Amino acid sequence: MRSDAGEKMRYAVFAGVPGSGKTSLIKHVIEELKGLNMHYAKFEVLQTDDDELIHKRYGVSAEKLIAGDLCPDHYYALELPRVLKKHQDKDLVIVETAGLCLRCSPYIKDSLGVSVLDITTGKPTSYGPILTQADVVAINKGDLISQAEREIFRLVVADMNPNARIVETNGLTGEGAIDIAEAIRNMKEPSGHPVLKNTMPSSICGFCYGNRTLEEKATHDRFVRGKEIKGMVPNLNCGACGYKSCNDFIRAYLDGEAPLQKCVYLKDKKI
Repeated sequence: MRSDAGEKMRYAVFAGVPGSGKTSLIKHVIEELKGLNMHYAKFEVLQTDDDELIHKRYGVSAEKLIAGDLCPDHYYALELPRVLKKHQDKDLVIVETAGLCLRCSPYIKDSLGVSVLDITTGKPTSYGPILTQADVVAINKGDLISQAEREIFRLVVADMNPNARIVETNGLTGEGAIDIAEAIRNMKEPSGHPVLKNTMPSSICGFCYGNRTLEEKATHDRFVRGKEIKGMVPNLNCGACGYKSCNDFIRAYLDGEAPLQKCVYLKDKKI
């Protein structure tokens, strides 16, 4: 892909709900893209060993990034710049992220966004920008339903995202992987810093700051306190405090598990 020294690294983002078959499809795509210097980054909620398996089987560099209590797509947006910066020598970075709420869209301008849909899990009309903002829609597991149902599903997908390339895929046989690999090879060169295609939902409430009590005042008070501290921290998510993000640190502080001074930027401040 990098035939000229001036060409830049490309990146492809595969998104879909857990169990949709993203990883199985990605394995076949990697096989089709042999010869490229690739890196695979998997964003997961709790745990995975897919990075190790892909590295061992295909010889590409790979890593996992665990979101934990954070929204996996928001965590992805926070960490992706570091992943891309670390692998600027690669021809291609393949990112897999597990969208849970279906309201976030992890796709990036000037890259390839692949939405992997499990055709057995429901109507595509229940999906938001994770489908409507995709460049390629991979309709997976179509062998489990009838031809008529597959055609109806495809028509609905085409109506929701008329600009996407629709590919019928199978994670077991590798069907459709050639088409997606071709789309990756034909990606245009990215320009400038990566930019999300769609904004991430960012509403914050007391539960976002770790409230557990199902009581209106407690939820409100937790939100007000968390918002106050949020205005003081640098929101760099630098990790120097030992937490993945500034929001994680705020939760720990509000729970009495971390002193305010643990944030290196707030050592001299008192609340």
